[in-house]
Amino acid sequence: MLEFLKNFFTCETGTLVTRLLFVAVATFIFYMFFYYAKKRNLQLFTYIVIGVVVVLFALSFLVQAKELAFYVYFSLIILAVLGLMLFLQDINRHIFRLSLKRKLFRDSLADHYGSEDLSKSAGEIVKACLRLSKTDTGALIVIADHMSDEILDSGIRINAEITAELLETLFFPKTPLHDGAVIIMANKVVAAGCYLPLTQAQNLPREFGTRHRAAIGVSAAYPDATAIVVSEETGIISAMHDSNIKRYLDNKQLQNILDCAMGLADESAEARLWGEN
Repeated sequence: MLEFLKNFFTCETGTLVTRLLFVAVATFIFYMFFYYAKKRNLQLFTYIVIGVVVVLFALSFLVQAKELAFYVYFSLIILAVLGLMLFLQDINRHIFRLSLKRKLFRDSLADHYGSEDLSKSAGEIVKACLRLSKTDTGALIVIADHMSDEILDSGIRINAEITAELLETLFFPKTPLHDGAVIIMANKVVAAGCYLPLTQAQNLPREFGTRHRAAIGVSAAYPDATAIVVSEETGIISAMHDSNIKRYLDNKQLQNILDCAMGLADESAEARLWGEN
């Protein structure tokens, strides 16, 4: 192994720079691998990976085989590639949160509608959720920067102003649209009665029903989306954003979440609210 490392770094300047860059990139990949594993509570998995790497390195010192060092080197590459594949969705979501495209969209939204109009709409959503909660009326409201036509076409296009009365009517029991989700984009109720992708996660509270699973599913598929759920059984208000969950929301907490969802709060406030790094 020592001989392999010596040969790896003992070469001409151009090749040496390339190999040093490779080491730097590999280090960064493994850092990202452990970072996202921690965020997804997969610490045990990371310990297994570390154990495998340690064993491979130990064998390369103990076993006198010239080919073994190459196998160690190759195994590290395979682990890095598998790590990228496993956490690709997490990486994409992280990149999206930091993207200039999203920032420009949020800025244009605020410029076009004005903070007063957006704040008024957020207040109407809060009012509707609190009223629905008092009567144990189930509801699922998604606030997003964009949404696929497939999801929008699964419901009924509305394109109406956001009012508490409209939202309460849409979720009134036994009406045709009450079981689906209401989609809000660009400060409008765009569609109602929409069907969302359900999460396949198994480690969810037992009281989570179809609405909660749909909310988590859409928040995982669309990192910009924030889903608000009012439980039909308990009246508890919950919010999901980028696969994160907040429950037992009161008036103020729900208002803060909607301020972030409507682009009224800055990115740092959103990161603090949802615990994003």
